[in-house]
Amino acid sequence: MPDLARREHARLEQQVRALTEKLVQVRGELCRAEERIAALTLTDDETGLYNARAFQERALPELERASRHRRDLSLVVIEPEQPSGLRPLADLARAQVRASDIVARVEAAIVLLLPETALPGALVIAERICRRGVRVTAGCAGWPGHGRGVAELLGAARSALAAARAGGHRVRSAT
Repeated sequence: MPDLARREHARLEQQVRALTEKLVQVRGELCRAEERIAALTLTDDETGLYNARAFQERALPELERASRHRRDLSLVVIEPEQPSGLRPLADLARAQVRASDIVARVEAAIVLLLPETALPGALVIAERICRRGVRVTAGCAGWPGHGRGVAELLGAARSALAAARAGGHRVRSAT
């Protein structure tokens, strides 16, 4: 009987090891799936940039930091002339900004939030993007002159974008 009990014990230990290995594997798959889900909730499928929700979440602390430290902050809204130009524009915009800048897709536009950048610097970046091959129009706004909140800055930059489109300009700043 002891020999039978030892074999049964060994068989059960082997089953436990196999189940533990399977559990570790499933946990790893679950973690990777959770990471993919988190990325999907923050990024735009077409461009790989932050989506509007993620932009809002990241923009608020930057605006608070600019306010607290009395630093410059600018916002640029860029739209391609053709919808097919959105992906190349996203790649171009990502390549033209610093790691500390926030680049997102908001509706049919690419939005750049540029901490520590005054409006003239934002205009330079927008002009540089406009010269790089993708046909686009851009509007720029600066904090605090064109708005105290994210929505106000976006509105001012969108107004500048509309003025640029109507006036035949490629880049315009808010007035």
